[in-house]
Amino acid sequence: MYKIIVSGVVQGVGFRPYIYRKALELKQTGYVKNIGHGVEILVTDKDFIKKLTDLPPLAKITNHTIQEANESYDNFSIKPSTSSENETILPPDIFMCEDCKKELSNPQDRRNNYYFITCTNCGPRFSMIEDYPYDRPLTSMKEFDMCDQCKKEYTDPLNRRYHAQTIACKDCGPKLRLIKDNKEIETSTDLQTIKEACDIIKNGYPLSIKGIGGFHLCSLIKDVKKIRTLLKRPDKPFAIMCKDIEMAKQYATISTKEEELLLSPARPIVVLKKHDTKSTPEVSELDSIGIMLPYTALHYMLFNHINKPLVMTSCNIPGEPVLIKEKLGKNFLTHEREIVNRCDDSVIKIINNSPLYLRRSRGFTPLPIKLPEPVEDCLALGAELNNVIAIGKNNNCFLSQYIGNTSKLKTYEFMKETVHKLIHHTRLKPKIIICDLHPEYNSTILAKELSEKLSIPLIQIQHHKAHVASVAAEHNLKDYVGIAMDGLGYGEDGNIWGGEVFLSKNNQLTRIGHLEEQPQLGGDSATIYPSKMLFGILNRFMSTEETQNLNIYTKEEIALYQNMLKQDFNTPITTSAGRILDAVSALLGFCDKRTYDGRPAIILEANSTTPYNIEPVIIDNILSTTHLFKYIIQNLDKDRTKLAATTQIYLAKGLLNIAKQFSLPIVASGGVIYNNIITDFFLKNGVLINKNTPCGDGGICYGQVTLLKNKNLYKP
Repeated sequence: MYKIIVSGVVQGVGFRPYIYRKALELKQTGYVKNIGHGVEILVTDKDFIKKLTDLPPLAKITNHTIQEANESYDNFSIKPSTSSENETILPPDIFMCEDCKKELSNPQDRRNNYYFITCTNCGPRFSMIEDYPYDRPLTSMKEFDMCDQCKKEYTDPLNRRYHAQTIACKDCGPKLRLIKDNKEIETSTDLQTIKEACDIIKNGYPLSIKGIGGFHLCSLIKDVKKIRTLLKRPDKPFAIMCKDIEMAKQYATISTKEEELLLSPARPIVVLKKHDTKSTPEVSELDSIGIMLPYTALHYMLFNHINKPLVMTSCNIPGEPVLIKEKLGKNFLTHEREIVNRCDDSVIKIINNSPLYLRRSRGFTPLPIKLPEPVEDCLALGAELNNVIAIGKNNNCFLSQYIGNTSKLKTYEFMKETVHKLIHHTRLKPKIIICDLHPEYNSTILAKELSEKLSIPLIQIQHHKAHVASVAAEHNLKDYVGIAMDGLGYGEDGNIWGGEVFLSKNNQLTRIGHLEEQPQLGGDSATIYPSKMLFGILNRFMSTEETQNLNIYTKEEIALYQNMLKQDFNTPITTSAGRILDAVSALLGFCDKRTYDGRPAIILEANSTTPYNIEPVIIDNILSTTHLFKYIIQNLDKDRTKLAATTQIYLAKGLLNIAKQFSLPIVASGGVIYNNIITDFFLKNGVLINKNTPCGDGGICYGQVTLLKNKNLYKP
């Protein structure tokens, strides 16, 4: 006989019953069982693995070994699971499959209108896993004893719910609870509970709904102002959930690729182009809108009572983790299943047919991303904002779910909790800790604490080097030129970087070009009020009278800002691309205050048409941004939407011209790469971007892991 050890996504995805059925079909004897880090199969056919050509939809074999075994069996069985010290690949939370969807709406089915209907092929996974092997006692479903009918399905290898750890029904599964005006409402059935919940929404009140990985705050589009008040988000775009693809098409233009993403098992939010840029201003002030489709039975049941799009946004104060227990508001539709691992919705946008992850979380976490070569066991703590952490182990990089702004205490605590869980789930014994170069980031502080506690080395990697390295690793490049376009990052010279060009050669990554250094008047406050950044640039070539004539600043502000510049008070130097875009947005009158991440630059992009022709000025591999502002000032009487586009193309073309000198593949990453105009220009000129990791700060941890073998890393 032959023992086959299979690794990959092979637990919690119906892999064992599939092997059981395939073994019976091929008249095999032996067994199959979970072994912690994968699945063990014993069969008589040495070529059995080659015949597994019709795997379950979520299963994926990444590796296998075969060895002879001196054992004998009369039949084929599924054996109980055993544990292991090695890691396995845990499955992510996914949508409700078509089979379950049919049962949900079938009056003859015993799970008709049951809000928690799932099977082996669908439903929550990561959000309810405590440990592995992935068996019910190690999930949050352990609190619910199966009824006789569910137990029969659970133990029948030929049933679709065989060993479906989420198996439940109206008799034995989690129950819904409705709280209205902070008082629990008694209802006779879950169906009645959902109807009452929908009445709250239809009457114009926000409702917090407990989902798979956390609470959503839900309302009709017309009532979204109440959500904005609750979440303290006056301007940030919110995602909406549409009943189906037809409803989504009423609000946005949807390409074939975008439709595939909307309908995929991961069910992410997809950022789409509005039909009318001025439509739905309540949820999005931009020319785009985030849309997702239902992915749980509860979502479909809500739409049975409300035939309109629903605002469905993560329930959390800005920068803090999505809520899983805490209360926000007065009305709640909640349930009894504990959320073990909170997990936000993933967000993706398409530029020139290339998907970009704005947030890689539900539907993808905790699936690993391949590394181009094996690394030492390491823990990478990523960046401060939009934080994601990662484990590097052999050829796999395990990225956590989205964590958020770790300068916030609750998010910092969530990061520490995630570090502990990810180390445990991957069975990691870290030998190296990696973090950002910024000395004041909480992720850096935690990295130093862990390094001392575990007595292992700490490596700090410059923010933008990690950005470009993340793309290069995804494309398996060692020698390349990397363009980083970003908001901010602590530079190796102690200044704020953000518009950089790096050369990677002979395993060294060196800064060889950048945007012109400009004063960031007021430090961090210039990121909130872009007119401060603008003043520092204009002051280089404009007189006081010329500045006054712009009607942007009062006389008092001009005097104050000039004095700050003269005394070099709270005026760091920056090469940030994000700050340049912000300053132009303020100059052209599009946005004078940042109320959410990237707002001035995003509004600039949303108000862009076709660019004027202006050649970038580059001196000693430094792209002049002063020249750009002189041009805009001289042409302020022209079409400002064209000047907006000119700005973005000027930056992209200028940095690309610096990069093209070296006749090497060119990659680009950083938060500005979410800009449609800039990235479309790059893609059309052969520049490579991230494929599986976010190009924003959510991909920093992956880049940190890939740079471990680099020769010129910063080591404290």
